[in-house]
Order: sequence, then structure tokens, then C-alpha cells
Amino acid sequence: MPHIVVIGAGITGLTAARRLLAAGSDVTVLEAEPRVGGQLHTAPHAGIHLDVGAEAMYAAIPAPVELARELGQGEDIVPAASGTTWIRTERGLRPLPAGFGPAGPTRLWPVLRARVLSPAGALRAGMEPLRAGGTIDDDTSVGALLDRRFGSQVTDRLVDPLLGGLHSGDVRKLSVTAATPQLAALARRHRSLLLRRRRPPGAGPTFVTLRAGMQSLPAALAAALPPGALHLATPVARIERAGAGVDVTSEDGRSWSADGVVLTTPARVAGPLLQAASPDAAQAIGALRAASVAVTLLSYPAGVRDDAPALAGTGMLVPSGRGQLLKAATFVSTKWPHLQADADRQDGAQRFHIRASAGRIDDERIDALDDTELAARVHEELAEATGLTAEPREVAVRRWPRTMPQLEVGHAGRLAAATSALQRDLPGVVLAGAPYVGPGLGACLRSATAAVERLTPTLEELTT
Repeated sequence: MPHIVVIGAGITGLTAARRLLAAGSDVTVLEAEPRVGGQLHTAPHAGIHLDVGAEAMYAAIPAPVELARELGQGEDIVPAASGTTWIRTERGLRPLPAGFGPAGPTRLWPVLRARVLSPAGALRAGMEPLRAGGTIDDDTSVGALLDRRFGSQVTDRLVDPLLGGLHSGDVRKLSVTAATPQLAALARRHRSLLLRRRRPPGAGPTFVTLRAGMQSLPAALAAALPPGALHLATPVARIERAGAGVDVTSEDGRSWSADGVVLTTPARVAGPLLQAASPDAAQAIGALRAASVAVTLLSYPAGVRDDAPALAGTGMLVPSGRGQLLKAATFVSTKWPHLQADADRQDGAQRFHIRASAGRIDDERIDALDDTELAARVHEELAEATGLTAEPREVAVRRWPRTMPQLEVGHAGRLAAATSALQRDLPGVVLAGAPYVGPGLGACLRSATAAVERLTPTLEELTT
């Protein structure tokens, strides 16, 4: 039976382990942290449990929802409440236009009606059908493409807070082919993104979550592993070639001989692990940048929504050009119906919960603040934007240092160089996960499946 070591017990690593077990392999999963889930992390706060990592699944990509159902969590899927997502502008909060996605507008009229663009910016956006398509390759950024098609105001005032906030990145550095492959494909096929044929929107919700929190998804995957397969609090020290196989050694001196390895750690961890055995791969991986982010949970008295009508929306996005620490906020008690029930608690401690996110690439301000200072700054910016007058009763900060991958221009070439070097120096070692395919559960699940497929020839050779 082939033995595969999976390094990292986040959603990618655990999904890969599930696929490998189904294919008949023996699997060992090594995780440096004392828990599974990676950036899917649900923590106790103010008497309930809230997500301090990824908080939702994009329902238009079916794989994560299907996985939850396969794991018996279908009854726990909760759709987000319908409501307004606000964008902070110089003229106050404006609604995110209907039909506007991370890759730009699909309809022009909602963009004009939202009054986010100036008259000149709106006119320029409306000229998109007249603009030439242009060449799109790995050296094209999202910002460059959308500037050319819609003008810089659409990029700066709408795409930046949505897509840039999602990646904690600079949309004029993010690669259109790596970060938004769907947009790249559409732009290659259609002269106009506005006039292209579109499928009618589905009737279902855009985002869903799990009643017990998003960490319950990797927890269910981990619970299905064979006894003894998962080793928590086991950071890996090195990966070395050993004949036709691979040796994996942990920092406490234990070693595992493997026929293959699925490496899902952040790039800042993967590079040093590969340095001795494949310096070229380590160098290519070391060129992959990642932003540090921090999630702050703030819980206010339940009545704050009466004084701040903006909190009736589901959240807020902040363009990077405003120079603020805050990049996005979810009004948790409005967005998620199962958490609205916090107002019915019997202990009299009803709360309105807000989840705020800060941190962008090349912005180190959050590192200069301790947790108390960071929470105070985030609250000040929230109050200024929404009209909040109350002080938070409970706060908590969860930091994610250098974990938000930047799929910047040239990413495909860097990833190809790393993959080629591994095939030469460490055959049987494959990369998978968000550092290489970007954030999002759907991308991580596809990456896990692709990693197992790349190992399939090795597995077949060992079993014949």
C-alpha cells in the first residue's frame, strides 16, 4: 500500500488525505498547530462561537457545499441573509451595486444608480463595449485589464475594495490569469464584458456558512481519518529524498518514509523545508509573497442597530485608497440568521457582533499595534463610518501573519519553476493549497484534487 505524507491539516491537506484514502493509500497527516483547520478557525467569544478565519462558502462554487453534505452537515448549512453591502466613499456609505463581483460589473445601470462613480467615471465605464480587448497573459494585472475596459474609477472605487480586500492585495499587481482566471477567460472570449451573454442569476443564496462555524468542516474531515493517521502539534523540520521515496522528519526527531508528499503549508514554511533538497524550488516558493491580516471581533450592546441604521446592512468594504486600517467588516448579527438569535439569550447579555478585518500587502501598521490598540483603531474607524456611538463590551483579535497569498503578476511562472524543480529533485512531492491557487474554499478543494491526480502515476506504479 503506498504511503503518502500530507503536511498541513487545513482544508486542502485534509481533503487530499480523504481522496488518497479513497484511492487505497496509507496516509499520515502532520500538522504544526494543536488543532486542525488552518485558516478555518472558530473561537468562543462573548458567549457564542464566531469565525476568526474564513467565515463563509461561495455557494456558486458547489464543491465546498457538496463536501459539507457528504460529511453529514447538510442540515447545518445556513444561507446569508439578504441585505446591503456598503462601500465607504468620500460621500459616505454607498451600496455595492447589484451584479458587481470581484472581477468587475456585469451590468452598468446598478453601478450608475449606486452613485459611487463621478459623472465622468460613469461615462467612461459605459464606454466599455467600445474598448478593444487587448492581450491577456501572466504579465497582465487585474487592474490593468479593468482600467483598460472600464476606467480607473471602477478599479479604484469598486474592484479594489472587493477583490483587493478579499486578497488583501493590490489589484494592479494581482495577476488576472492567476487571481481571477474566470475574468481572464471571459475577457479573451468577449470583446465586451458588459454585452456578453450571461446566465440568469440563480435563485439560491450567494454565501452560506455552517451553524457550528466553518472549522466544523475540517473537524469532520479529521474525524473520518483512520486512528493514528493525524499528528497534531508536529511541525516538520525537513523533507529529503531517500532513494525512490521521500523522508519527512519532524522537529521532535520523528521520521516518516513516504512514497509521496502533499505539501500544503504557507509559502514561508514550505520554502525552508525544501531548501536542502531542492534549492531551486525553495527559491521560487520564496518569491511568493503573502500579506499579514488581523480579524477583530467586537461585541456591542444589542441596541446599537437602532442608533446606527447602516448596521441593518450585512457589511462594509473600504477602498485601499482611503488609507484606513480597516479593509472590511461583517455585521455578523445581521448577516447570519442563526446568530441573530443571540438577542434571545437568557443571561441578559444580548450583543450585536461585528467582525472586522485589517491588513494589506506592504502595509505593516497592524504589526506596530498591540491587540488593544488595534481593536481601538478598528472601533474608531467603524464608528466614523457607520455612526456607532456605543463602545464594544467584548473584543478579541486573531492575527494571521503572512498567510494571505498574493497571486501577483508572474505567479504562474514562479509556480511552474517550483513545480519543475520538485519534479527533478524531489519526485513525488507536490504543492497544494491557498499559497499556490489563492484564497477560497473552492480553489483549495480543486488544488487538493489536482495534487492527488499528480500523484496518481506514482500510486499506480507502486500498486501494480
